[in-house]
Amino acid sequence: MSIRNLDRLFEPRSVAVIGASDNPQRIGTRVLANLLDGAFTREGGQVWPVNPKHAALRGQPCYSRVSALPSVPELGIICTPPATVPGLIAELGARGARAAIVMTADPGHSGGRSLRQAML
Repeated sequence: MSIRNLDRLFEPRSVAVIGASDNPQRIGTRVLANLLDGAFTREGGQVWPVNPKHAALRGQPCYSRVSALPSVPELGIICTPPATVPGLIAELGARGARAAIVMTADPGHSGGRSLRQAML
């Protein structure tokens, strides 16, 4: 395993929360709230919510796609259904992001091995 991009995972300067929401039942809501309410933004970190259904979330502009972000996110946190994950990882990679965290249901339960392999 390469350690080349671990700094982007553990100490990112910018984070895209894909699947950010205002629904308290969604993980994307909690992830966005924790980043905005914690020390990350006070220390200069950028947080960009990504969800095509919202223009803004928690006072932040919300972007429809990763490609619409104002800059390349160092870390993408994916909080969407498993079937969307491989495409979102590809979109993050195409944009230049170097790290991603997937916070979704087990892809093995929604598409089997092929979905998990596509995600990797």
